[in-house]
Amino acid sequence: MTQPEEHTPKEQPASADGGDFDDECDEDGEPVPAIQNDCRCAECCRHLLIEVGLDDARREPRIKERGDPIYAPAEVTASGQRELEGYLLNSKDNDGACTFLNQTTHLCSIYETRPWVCRAFDCDGEGKEHLIELGIRPRGGRER
Repeated sequence: MTQPEEHTPKEQPASADGGDFDDECDEDGEPVPAIQNDCRCAECCRHLLIEVGLDDARREPRIKERGDPIYAPAEVTASGQRELEGYLLNSKDNDGACTFLNQTTHLCSIYETRPWVCRAFDCDGEGKEHLIELGIRPRGGRER
């Protein structure tokens, strides 16, 4: 059995129409900007809580297998029953990092089908500033 191929952010495929957007839409139906990052520090995958939606799990079935289900409490659902609303990808087995992060290579094992939140996170722009504010990344440069 072979290991799944891992992809770097530089290998992100272009959108089908050659535009500046992924083929994915956010929860409001708006196109998700194609974020091109060269970072590869994986600090966001190690330190941030990664909650993904049901659409992500439909696109990438391994999310259902390896993620922890997140349920909406019965008090807030229309059915009055607890309802599945997504998955938490942080894993105890991976030191709290995303279950799909290879800790050695800093690469995502589901990069081609990664969740919307990962596609939209800009580690070289606003996301980097958030990581600095949280004390996850140093202000001056990258920490590996």
